[in-house]
Amino acid sequence: MNLGAIVEVAIGLIFVWIVLSMTTIQIQEWITAKLDKRARDMEDAIHEMLANPNLKAQFYDHPVIRGLTSKKRKEPSRIPGWFYRYPILRGFTKEKRELPSYIPSQQFSLALFDLAMTAGTESSLIQQGILKIRDDLKRDAKQPIEQAIIVELNLLVELARSAAATEAGTAITNKGLALLKTELKKFAKQRPEFEELVDSTLKEAAHLKDEIDEVLKKQPKTADSALSQVRRGIAALSVISPEVNQALNALLLNVEEYVTQGETQLAKARQNVEKWFDDSMDRVSGVFKRYAQMMALIIGFIVALLLNVDSVNLTIYLWREPSVRQALAENASNFELTQAQLEANPEQAMQDFRKQFVGLNLPIGWVIDESKGAAFSDKDCQLFPAIGQTFGIPVFASNKCLAPSQSNNQSNIALKFIGIFLTALAARQGAPFWFDVLKRFVNLRSTGANPDEKAGK
Repeated sequence: MNLGAIVEVAIGLIFVWIVLSMTTIQIQEWITAKLDKRARDMEDAIHEMLANPNLKAQFYDHPVIRGLTSKKRKEPSRIPGWFYRYPILRGFTKEKRELPSYIPSQQFSLALFDLAMTAGTESSLIQQGILKIRDDLKRDAKQPIEQAIIVELNLLVELARSAAATEAGTAITNKGLALLKTELKKFAKQRPEFEELVDSTLKEAAHLKDEIDEVLKKQPKTADSALSQVRRGIAALSVISPEVNQALNALLLNVEEYVTQGETQLAKARQNVEKWFDDSMDRVSGVFKRYAQMMALIIGFIVALLLNVDSVNLTIYLWREPSVRQALAENASNFELTQAQLEANPEQAMQDFRKQFVGLNLPIGWVIDESKGAAFSDKDCQLFPAIGQTFGIPVFASNKCLAPSQSNNQSNIALKFIGIFLTALAARQGAPFWFDVLKRFVNLRSTGANPDEKAGK
């Protein structure tokens, strides 16, 4: 057995797979970004953790989390910049705020604890109601005037947040809450279509506030510490979201007993919440990884089919053409590209890899032959060719034939799909994986690893 020839064939195949893998991952990243897949998976996970859509909306609208989002605004026409300085005018442009695809665990715990601190206030409950009105409107917002209403609701959300903070911590409770109610009722008068929604929001907030007060009355008197305020907020959350109340109570159970020297109780509580969040995100990462692998397989199969990258046929071709495989092996030996460069600039890396195929006539691609495919019995265009016939795919309702760029009688439609599926499996592994394998085969073909690699440099 010619081991050198086998290694050279493997190097040629890997070279092709690397280019296809980079193409696949770039298409996959583009689709994932368009679909906001990572951000939506995280949103679903946080929705499960908080178990309340209004609480989730309040969490995502928190300044700590909102600062992680990106915002896009499309101008409807060429208008001077000063036009957009005023909220009421800026509302006539369409704004899209994208959800974050990554939230650090520290930011999660900070935002959640801050929400817990104000959970028992009526202003916080009103804020949740305003966010519900705003989010429902956003789903159907099509006219510019509706965008202006959303801006007004955003201003009311900010006012509610400020009122909740003062209500929870200072002596000007009634002023902040009264101002919020006044502005909300003023908004309802200016927008009669929202009057009923605003009225129900205020009534619902007052009703929930009464329930929360009853719950807090049953709470034991504790020292006025930050952790005690958080615990009272968690108790208030039992009315809004019993599930998150149960989860946080479990995480903070006997937290005082596990505090180490130099560590505060609140810091230990935050660590427990951050661990809870990290564990949930690990599950989300696993789901996304399986999704990404399946998408890479599908995209790899489609790309390989469109380009006719048949691993079976390519292997046979490289085995029968020693000059081509040796040229590819030499290119691989002389080609210098680190994995860091591959990950930092994949577009440039792909161009560099493509240069290695210049002048090589590989059996990749399709051709359309109009002189063939007149009928399925034509010997030059057969799905399952016999001896003396060549493989091709007749184009429906025409006399054209879709055939490989280098026609041969070694393939049929079943073997072709197997070869393309093997290529898709290879593309699914990713370029970094094959890049590492390529270096190993190049070393195997030569005298071994170079001194720098042996020294770990």
